[in-house]
Amino acid sequence: MKFSILTPSYNSAKYLERAIKSVQAQSYTNWEHIVIDGASTDGTVEILKSYPHIQWVWEPDRGQSDAMNKAFIRSSGDAIIYLNADDELKVDALTRFKDAFESYNEADIIVADLEVDQNGQRAINRPSTDLRQILNYWPCIFPANPVSYAYKRQLQQQVGKFPVNNHFAMDYWFLLRAFLKGKVFKSEFVAGTFYFDGQNKSADAQNAEKCLKQVRNEFLLRYFYRWQVTKFIIRKYLIKR
Repeated sequence: MKFSILTPSYNSAKYLERAIKSVQAQSYTNWEHIVIDGASTDGTVEILKSYPHIQWVWEPDRGQSDAMNKAFIRSSGDAIIYLNADDELKVDALTRFKDAFESYNEADIIVADLEVDQNGQRAINRPSTDLRQILNYWPCIFPANPVSYAYKRQLQQQVGKFPVNNHFAMDYWFLLRAFLKGKVFKSEFVAGTFYFDGQNKSADAQNAEKCLKQVRNEFLLRYFYRWQVTKFIIRKYLIKR
């Protein structure tokens, strides 16, 4: 199994090497690392040039979702992981994901646990893999960062491109559809670290909740006829409490 590690980047020189080195350090070696950078001006290019194994593009784009789509088009792996430029993989993450896919060979997506580092304070996020649970978008019980899941490339081909007009909740947009269309399995290991330092886009809780709600409601309208969604709608909106 070959993994494609895909990193969208924009003015992330402060963190980027940490992400790159976490891929280089993997105990499993069948991978490619692709970085799509949105024409950064902070020294990112110099960093990328110093790692010849990386496939990278430096050009203006329409935001993070656009960069993620570009990276996927260039990828060739059997399984996909999006690694944000300011996060990192645990050293055995790819080995553990590979083992999980082999144990659950019908799986389309493997979800693992996530370490969250909030200004040096670390905690473990153990996300739900139940679609009806994650439809309750707040507080967040879905995988909070893409470093904590890997999926087979045909699942993204089935779900489609990330919406380029959404740069705040595109992960949730994808997960709702992936959980609906694919077979999801949970594996008990910590795949990576999500660094939450107050500068992340998701740090604005009010805006994050608003964007998640919009994505969830659009999903309900689009897939109301699917039984998992129908049950959620009935229980939430039609049954009087």
